[in-house]
Amino acid sequence: MKILRVTLYVKGVKVAKMDDRSRIGYASRLPPSYPWWGGSIDVTPDYKVYREVEYKSVLPDDQKKVVEMVQAMALKHGFEVNIIDVTKENLLHRLEEKIKKINTFPTLVTDTGEKIEGRITEEKIKSLLSKNA
Repeated sequence: MKILRVTLYVKGVKVAKMDDRSRIGYASRLPPSYPWWGGSIDVTPDYKVYREVEYKSVLPDDQKKVVEMVQAMALKHGFEVNIIDVTKENLLHRLEEKIKKINTFPTLVTDTGEKIEGRITEEKIKSLLSKNA
């Protein structure tokens, strides 16, 4: 039995988020006359705040709805869904012929090469999946 697959290409938006992380450590200081001094070492708490930038790829709301719709419809028709976020893919994968030909997002592509670009509706998904089932 042949496994039927559809691939949905989406394009997320990169979002930068500043994050402050505090780290608590201890700073120790030896007395100036250490070799001859038999007392204790002075240990004080040391608080440092580090700023880190975290980048995330977030799908716009319209593309999130399309992802949910495609997953639900493909499950009904017995298709396996592969979702590819182009912004998360590395450069070598983006240079492949399949992704080069896609200019409009979201795009739904079947194994046979048929595709729906741009505004994807339930009717379009249903007709595409019923052709290939």
